[in-house]
Parts: sequence; structure tokens; C-alpha cells
Amino acid sequence: MDFFDGYNYKVNKILLLAIGQWPYQSSKTSHIILIVIATIVCSQFLTKICGMVAYIHDMDIVIECLIPIMVDVSGMTKMLNSILCVNEIRALLDRIQNDFNLLRNSSDVKLLQKYADNGKKSSTTYICVMYMLTVVFMLMPFQPLILRMANATTRPMLHRVEYYVDMDKYYFPILIHGYFTAVICVTTIVATDAMFVIFVQHVCGLFIVTGSRIEQAIQEIHSIGDANPPVTKDKAYQNMIQCVHNHRAAIRFANLMELVYSKHFLFHAGLNMIAMSVTGVAAVTKSDDLSELLRLVAVSCALLFHLCFECINAQRLMDYSGYLHVNLINLNWYDASPRTKKLVLFMMMKTQPPCVLTAGGMFVLCMETFATVR
Repeated sequence: MDFFDGYNYKVNKILLLAIGQWPYQSSKTSHIILIVIATIVCSQFLTKICGMVAYIHDMDIVIECLIPIMVDVSGMTKMLNSILCVNEIRALLDRIQNDFNLLRNSSDVKLLQKYADNGKKSSTTYICVMYMLTVVFMLMPFQPLILRMANATTRPMLHRVEYYVDMDKYYFPILIHGYFTAVICVTTIVATDAMFVIFVQHVCGLFIVTGSRIEQAIQEIHSIGDANPPVTKDKAYQNMIQCVHNHRAAIRFANLMELVYSKHFLFHAGLNMIAMSVTGVAAVTKSDDLSELLRLVAVSCALLFHLCFECINAQRLMDYSGYLHVNLINLNWYDASPRTKKLVLFMMMKTQPPCVLTAGGMFVLCMETFATVR
């Protein structure tokens, strides 16, 4: 069985396979899926643009049209980022698999497994919330549709679109087209974001494993009783060397994540702020229309939850990478051999600045950023 068919990664694999972005699937299958998705989404995107252009002089309608357009842009850019960074994402997945295969110490495997479980829970929660909000958004047209049986005269759409055909005649194909587009865009967003939280939890696990090994190395000094043994017998020193390598590997993993997601975060942070502003204005103008207001509230909650999700995971990386520095300070490393003390001091310097995820290097993603933006 493939490693990623296990309990903690299967859902993520299925979602990425569905949008053609699983790094290990055949290029032929991936290209076919991408062509189908691009055809559906781009055709719907053009009809939304046409629907907005038709009412370009009515600012309320323009604002109403901008919201679904920005959601489409968000989904397409996440897809594009996955395509451009497919090699880096594959390298991150390879590293996850290798870390589980190489660890021999059962306690280390358990620690890493614990954080893989946390990643599974967090990503599943995120997926469920986003799909629930999507269902609320997609069910809104059914309220007037049911009322139509009682002589309602209009047929509601998910969005304001213009196909330049008889909208009543082709109502259901147009509505289904809108539903497919919404599901594809949301699936793209949740698939890429759920994979992001898996990466964050794994690197947090790497930092915890390194901290655990450092504690064990320092404890060996007291069990041996010799503060300055020969190099060949200085197990604490040998273990600290391994800890240095482990810490460097964790930092490389975090830096690769920064490479994959940095520009992506910058674009989506800006897009999120614009979308929330537009949604807020639209909600004020549609306050007398309960159905439309509920739909806008669902969109606003999804946007806010999406931004919170990214910031809280970036904050988690900062906290866990800083854990090593505090851990080193609290240990009785001063009883170690001189060569071990030098390694500990070296690690203290390397662990003092925490690992961070930035939005294009312009600002750090964290809960402080989320509090400022919201």
C-alpha cells in the first residue's frame, strides 16, 4: 500500500487527485483533469464578466458580481501555484515519507505520528467547514425556486451571469454549470490549504522530535557521570551532532514551505482583504433581501475562516520552532563537555530567530496579522 493511502493522508490525496494536482499521478491524467476544469471554470468566469459588464453603470450590481469573480480567481491562482511548485510539493511529500521510514526510535515515531494525527484533524475540520459554507451558498437559489410553485416569476441563479441565450429555456444547464464551477473552485481551495496544514504539522513534529532528542542527549551526561569523556565515548556529543542535523533538516523543510507559499500568501492576503471589503459593502446594500444577505454572510465567514486558518497555522510554526530555543535554555547543558557546550551554544544562536512564513517577504503571517487585517 502506498504510504499516502494511510489514515492521515488519504483525504488529502483524494482531493488533490480530483483536481489533477497530486504530484505522483501520471502527467496524462493530470493534463486531462486540468483541461476539463479549465474549460468549466473559465467558461463560467467569462459569463460572470459578461454579466457584470452588462450592468457596468450600476455599482450595486458590479459589487455583487465581483464577489464570485474573486472566488474564481482565488481557486485558479491556487491551482496555478500548485502547478508551478509541483516539484517542491513533491519534495515536501518525499521528505514526510522519508522521515517516517528513517526514524527507528519508537518514541520519535509516536511523536511524529501524533502531529500527523493533528494535521489530519485540522485539515478535516477545515474541509468540513468550507464545504458546509459552500452548501449554504449553493442552496440559496432553491428558496425562491420553491416559491415559484406559488406563482413566483423569477428563476434565481447562483451568480449574475450572461450567456446570451434564453435564460429561462436553459435555466437548469446554466444552474448546473454554476454549481460545478463552485464545487471545483472550493475543492481547489480546500485541497491546497489542507495540504498546507499537513506540511505545517509535520515540521512542528520535526521540531518536537529534535527537542526530545536534545533532552535525551543532555540526560546522558548525568547518567554517565563523566563531564569530559573522550570524543569516542562522548555519546552526548554524538547525539548533539545528530540533533544539529535534525534541526537543519527541519529548517530546510520550513524554508521549502516558504518558497512554495510565500508569493501565494501575498496575493491571497490582498485578495482576501478586497473580497471582505466588497462583501461587507454588498451586505449593507442587500440588508433588506434575507436570501442574498445570508449568502453574503456565508461568503464573508468563508473568507474570514480561510484567512484565520492560514494565520493560525503559520503562528503554530513560529511557536514550535521557538520551542527549541526555550528548551535549550532550560536544560542543564552547562554540565556537558566543552565540545558539547559549543554545539549547544551554536544551536541556541540558530534557534533564536523562529521559522516564519511570510507573504512575499512583506509581512509575517501570524495571529497578530490576522487581528490587524480583520
